[in-house]
Amino acid sequence: MAITLALAAAAAVLLAAEAPELETTQAVRVTTDIGVGERLEAEHLEIADIDSSAVPEGHSGQLEDFLGQTTATTLPAGAIAHPAQLVGPGLLAGFDPGTVAVPVRPADTAIIGMLTPGQRVDVTASADIPEEDTGPRRIAESVPVLWVPQEESENWLGAGTEAQNVVILAVDAQTAEAIAEATHSGRLHLSLVGEED
Repeated sequence: MAITLALAAAAAVLLAAEAPELETTQAVRVTTDIGVGERLEAEHLEIADIDSSAVPEGHSGQLEDFLGQTTATTLPAGAIAHPAQLVGPGLLAGFDPGTVAVPVRPADTAIIGMLTPGQRVDVTASADIPEEDTGPRRIAESVPVLWVPQEESENWLGAGTEAQNVVILAVDAQTAEAIAEATHSGRLHLSLVGEED
């Protein structure tokens, strides 16, 4: 029995010596579940040695790059933090060149509570002036929601009720101009649409 155990131990040592060392790099990850719209603080983050193949491109590995930033998506405990998950330029990562983030204040703010980032909405405009009212017109179809403000203390658009009633959408430049024009002449309405098959 002693000889058998000794041989097994020797074999384990040889196998460990032959196995290639795992290449790691330092990365910033969250230590607890983080919801959409939460501000990342020191107690939420840690630096850890991670398998290099699991670290996304563009990750800095510096805590300073993430402290005080606001999340644009949920992050489970242990997830590696990345700029694309944060409110800011990284929010448009993966979209076509020329895509812009445009704020929309819907006339019926109740729909904001039904929205989460990633869902798609239609944008319809209606005129405030009766004599100019030719009926509602759709100015954007199935555009993705980038951001829905959360609690006032976590609202990256600033404090106040008005800021809490703004939704950020991803649209092309032409649609952004149409939305801006419609905002000055009337009201905007959002309607939730299902995902395309």
